[in-house]
Amino acid sequence: MQRFCLRKNLAFSWNGVAHRVERLQHNGEALIERIRDGVLLLVAKEQLLKDYASGAIAVTPPTESVRTALEKFSRPLDELPEQVRAEAKRRWSYVQEFMKSLSPQTTADFLAPLIQQVAAHIGDNAPPSPTTLYRWYLRYRVSRDTRSLLPRFDRRGPKTSRQDQIILDLVSGAAAEAFKASPLATMSAIYTRFVAKVADLNRRTLHAAPVHLPSERTVYRLLAKRHVFELSTLREGSRLANNRFRLAGAGERSTDILERVEIDHTPLDLFLIDERTWLPLGRPTLTVVQDHFSRMPLGYYLSFGGPSVAAVMGALRHAILPKIPVTQTLPQLPVNSAWPCFGVPDVIVMDNGLEFLSQDLESVAFDLGIQLIFCPKREPWFKGRIERYLKTINYFFAHQLPGTSFSRYHQRGDYDPLKHALITLGEFKHIFEKWLLDIYAQSLHKGIATTPRAKWDEGALRREPTLPAEVQMINRRIGHVTERSLRRDGIRLDGVRYNGEAANQILRAYGVGVKVRVVSDAEDLGDIEIWGPESQTPVSVPAVHYAYAKGLTKLQNECVQTQLREKGRAAVDIDTLQQAKYAIAQSVQSLMLSRKQRDRRKAAAIRGMSSNHPQADLLQIINTPKVRPVRKARTPAAANESMPSPAYMSFQLTKKD
Repeated sequence: MQRFCLRKNLAFSWNGVAHRVERLQHNGEALIERIRDGVLLLVAKEQLLKDYASGAIAVTPPTESVRTALEKFSRPLDELPEQVRAEAKRRWSYVQEFMKSLSPQTTADFLAPLIQQVAAHIGDNAPPSPTTLYRWYLRYRVSRDTRSLLPRFDRRGPKTSRQDQIILDLVSGAAAEAFKASPLATMSAIYTRFVAKVADLNRRTLHAAPVHLPSERTVYRLLAKRHVFELSTLREGSRLANNRFRLAGAGERSTDILERVEIDHTPLDLFLIDERTWLPLGRPTLTVVQDHFSRMPLGYYLSFGGPSVAAVMGALRHAILPKIPVTQTLPQLPVNSAWPCFGVPDVIVMDNGLEFLSQDLESVAFDLGIQLIFCPKREPWFKGRIERYLKTINYFFAHQLPGTSFSRYHQRGDYDPLKHALITLGEFKHIFEKWLLDIYAQSLHKGIATTPRAKWDEGALRREPTLPAEVQMINRRIGHVTERSLRRDGIRLDGVRYNGEAANQILRAYGVGVKVRVVSDAEDLGDIEIWGPESQTPVSVPAVHYAYAKGLTKLQNECVQTQLREKGRAAVDIDTLQQAKYAIAQSVQSLMLSRKQRDRRKAAAIRGMSSNHPQADLLQIINTPKVRPVRKARTPAAANESMPSPAYMSFQLTKKD
């Protein structure tokens, strides 16, 4: 290695400027020349050594010609074979004896006796020639490093391939085709394609000299010289190769709670059962919102419907609102810790799923002042915290419960998750929050060097979570957002008609066909919220057939509408809707008793079973009397007064037709 030594003509960099030692004084000072302008500086040696210790001085790299002469082995010597190290010690013995002679003579007559003397002393039966000894000495004198005497056997042989470039191109093409056909392509398959390519090339170039066909072993050596990344790209593709050889950095950093949250879905590796039939319903889909700073989960949503806009809105609503203690379905399993997480986040990070790219989430984020960040496609490490947390839920929680499906089918062995499933949705919700608050939140997290609960409490001391002005604002803004035309018969949304006095006021102010913003709840179609063109706050409009729509989910309504379309009824009244609704409920009951697990999971989704309604029952919704709000008579408002929201004064039972 290069060394720093204050000697004449030493070139070095001082604070990024090239200098050279011109002369050394006896009084401990050195005359330094600045190369760029030739200015001479008189500097004390102590000052130069002090700057060297601080890193301000470094030896200037040698020129290209000198660098070539100084190329040597720079790795630890213990990595070398014993034979190579012994050869280096042998050469060093001759060089040392030559330097001890202190004679300027380098003739063969002078060096021959010296070489014989050293050879007799170390027992060397093949001593070097005087010319070889002098060459060793020059290499050491230039570098001042004994590593320069190491024999460089690795430099022997040609530095470039002996094969023509056309052969190298044909080998690359054959390998690419073979690995494209199968990632497990063998050398024989590659060589077969290569032979065909060479033969085809020779047929197309009859006037030229034919291409010589290398042996299979030669082709094997050519591929062995390729980088591992190149071979991985051929086998798996560039995307997987980049993922495999990607360096994992520190990732995004956050300095406060709610500064950055991440949201994602995962199929839960657990089969849940119906509490009435005790039959497995299937694996639900879990949507989780997690705080990036503290690693605390902010909220979740569990349903059998799969990833959807409703799941995203349900999880976001649960994350923002203060948490209500879970219903303890298992009295012997109390939840001892509170869930302190709530508030509107600054940034939400998500992938490019269709449910995240919807207008609904964009509108909600704009209303609440939330910034949305989408990860690049097929690069989940941009939200690696939530990805790792979902894995933790499955591996350290779901896999430890009866009825787990595990992550891979081969892991089950003789274990049948359908026979061992015994947890209902309500019981799972209780057990899940028990694990989340009393185990996960209280366990040491290596990424933050403390527990998630302690990290959240630490961040809460610096920042108080904020909430919307009122709870109704959450319900008015978080939901399915769309635009509809307001007409005399009201608004039609997914086959359901909505009308009321509040809608009539907007109609009188702006005319028939005015465009209004509509927000609906996918879990309850009884009421919608609409904004007029200049309204600052929305107004609630009930369904015309309130007894049908109240408590009905969007999926249940789609099933009813599908059945009505199949029957081909042009005119639909409340009786028709109720009959179709009851028919769907009867079909769901039969699906719940089906022997096929897929049918039971579909039935659970139609029933609207979720973490918000773990015991949802379509028949109970049908048979429960619905109430419709009776509004107070509205007094005329001033011209400059904003349109008031309807006031709910009392309720009356809706009579059935």
